[in-house]
Amino acid sequence: MPVDWSKYPPDWKELALAVKRQSDWACEGCQTQCRRPGEPFVTHKLTLTVAHINHIEHDCRPENLVALCAPCHLRYDGERRRLQKLARARIQKVKTAIAERPDPQHLSGPAGAACPAPALQSLKHAQ
Repeated sequence: MPVDWSKYPPDWKELALAVKRQSDWACEGCQTQCRRPGEPFVTHKLTLTVAHINHIEHDCRPENLVALCAPCHLRYDGERRRLQKLARARIQKVKTAIAERPDPQHLSGPAGAACPAPALQSLKHAQ
């Protein structure tokens, strides 16, 4: 998924570099030693990235930033996407259930009259 750089502050590169330096270029998730600037590229797995702990891109407080290798960052973001997908599905399920319910006005009978609820009456008599 492409990065929307408009959500990041103008000094993002400097902030990210400071977090990476603070971690001594090691992943704070799995402790993998990642490649430093100027070292030859071998694999994306050794690329150190910076993640927002609360997933809010404009919240760049140092306590909200963590240095993660690319695989750890993908797993971290992937879990959030998985949960968001579950939440969207649940919301849609509830919306569908609400839309399929009968109109409550049809259940109450004439205006102000109580619903006779025959099923409830039969339960009371069964006791």
